[in-house]
Amino acid sequence: MSASLGSEPSMGASAPGRGVQGKILAYYIYYLASQAAFPRGIFVLFLMSRQFSGEQIGLLQAVLFWATVASEVPTGMMGDRFGRKQSVSLGLGLFILYCAGVILASGFVPFLLLYCTFGVAKSFISGSDRALLFDYLKAHGREGDFLRIDARSKALGALSLAVAIVVGGYLQRVSWSLVYIAYGLAFVISLAAWSRLQDLRPVADGGEAHEHGIGIVQQLGRFFLRQPGRRLMWIVVGTAFLAGAITPYYIFAQALFQGYGLEPYQIGSIISLAEVLACGAYLLAEYVSRWLSVDRAFYLAAALTAGLLLLNRLSNLWLMMFVFLLVVSIGPLMEVLLGNYFIGKVPGPIRASALSFVSFVQSAVISLGYVCYGYALEAEQLPRLIALSALLPCAAAGCTFVYFKRVKASGATQHPI
Repeated sequence: MSASLGSEPSMGASAPGRGVQGKILAYYIYYLASQAAFPRGIFVLFLMSRQFSGEQIGLLQAVLFWATVASEVPTGMMGDRFGRKQSVSLGLGLFILYCAGVILASGFVPFLLLYCTFGVAKSFISGSDRALLFDYLKAHGREGDFLRIDARSKALGALSLAVAIVVGGYLQRVSWSLVYIAYGLAFVISLAAWSRLQDLRPVADGGEAHEHGIGIVQQLGRFFLRQPGRRLMWIVVGTAFLAGAITPYYIFAQALFQGYGLEPYQIGSIISLAEVLACGAYLLAEYVSRWLSVDRAFYLAAALTAGLLLLNRLSNLWLMMFVFLLVVSIGPLMEVLLGNYFIGKVPGPIRASALSFVSFVQSAVISLGYVCYGYALEAEQLPRLIALSALLPCAAAGCTFVYFKRVKASGATQHPI
């Protein structure tokens, strides 16, 4: 595996372990700082302070989401083609530009452009950071550490977000600008740490050299139209169904809590606690992987999610809080387990593109969930829809069952490559 695009020289044999650990530490710092979203718990209030109407705020969120969806796969391909390090660096730079723009801009159209920028920035990072981490570890014979490192980085990110949500509320008491200055500085720190990482040009699985004459699009198409990529689509759809059940519920549960008479600061505290529990769930993933196979862990997660969502039909605040915290802890756990499984099944030259494709499928399902939840909220039928969404984890389990049944029938290994 050769270095490319301004990557650092290969580490000498004198201290390879120390060099690898330094890069891993840099990745931890990068991810922790990038997740310090100080405005996360109060950004709607910020937009209201700028005199935007509810419809305009909704449109801004929709634009951000669809900008991410539309650019997800193209930016993943760019990461594979031009380098994952450059792709993430560009995304972090766009985030810094967004923070500066939010402070300086006024008016709906500039904010519309800024939210598009935010969405594209997310897609430049999505897939490329984890793909680079996996390739770097694989180059040093440590791909078996990916699950542990990925889980710990996400745990640090969840803890960072939980703290940032609380700190952001206090910074706002000084000024809104200070909230976004802190957010921008967090991305500056993240970019500085990311610059320490080494970009590698991956080779195809099996040791075959990367086919430079074949474009990323063709390679991606070949993989998913043939085995084992075509078979892998079952688990891609299954993970999308599970995410489609959990993510909209996580967002719209705020409206349920409000319906029980909770104040915004109380709802924010519940969400912050959910992020702390997500931190624990990420750390738990490594231990779960030792006791349960991926398929059994998925079946258990799907069954728990479906059962818990059904409990939302019962009108009890404390029960609902328990259900909410448990459901949103399942998502991070399965994100790491399935991400670790999937990333090893994809050829190195298209790894970032494939991960972006998975994010695209998930985003498409989640977007439909947002639309349905929006209508249910308007019709005051949110608890009923949440209970009905329990069908999605069931469908996810069905897709996963088909996938692993076909894997076993083909004699393919279930372990990451």
